Amino acid sequence: MLNDDDVVSLVQDSEVVRHAAADQVVSRRGAWAGSKDDIEGLLRRVVADIDRCRSVVVEKAEFDMYGSGYASYADVFLSWRDGSGRVTKGKGFETRGFAIALCRLAPVAALFGDVMISRSANGSAYRYMPTLELIADNPVPGWEKPCWEVTRVLGRHGITVLNPAILQRPIDPAVTVETNLADPPFTVFDAWFHWMD
Repeated sequence: MLNDDDVVSLVQDSEVVRHAAADQVVSRRGAWAGSKDDIEGLLRRVVADIDRCRSVVVEKAEFDMYGSGYASYADVFLSWRDGSGRVTKGKGFETRGFAIALCRLAPVAALFGDVMISRSANGSAYRYMPTLELIADNPVPGWEKPCWEVTRVLGRHGITVLNPAILQRPIDPAVTVETNLADPPFTVFDAWFHWMD
């Protein structure tokens, strides 16, 4: 298992970043030493473990690449287990919470603070997209206990939550990232957490 310092070095290494930007698995430890199915299986087990936390519930876990294309991460939206994050709006609802992107390329995650999903009475839906602008410090203000619980679960599975200062660092301008979530110049975040429709 990599320690946090090793992970921080890994995600910033220029050659490793080049591979991540090209959707290549770069870690060779744990599930990442196996197949894509092994990685997906681990990430699904991680989400199931997170859903057993006392203070939060997994409201939505997006494993299907938002219906098309390719995502280098699984997107997990969390809210209060007691339902207090959900507000009824007419026949629809709005749910506030925080989110985690679990990387498929290495045992790393990104944390997003104060995000929302909603569904209106006519069935239309709104959801955040995990972008660099939504990256949050750990813990997310107001979500301290849930962040602690979730971080412990991730740690048991060998997954490190990267801090915003690392994720905001620029990468080599020659590296191209195929993503709908950002435009050049690209950052460490873009290399590891990208989605193309």
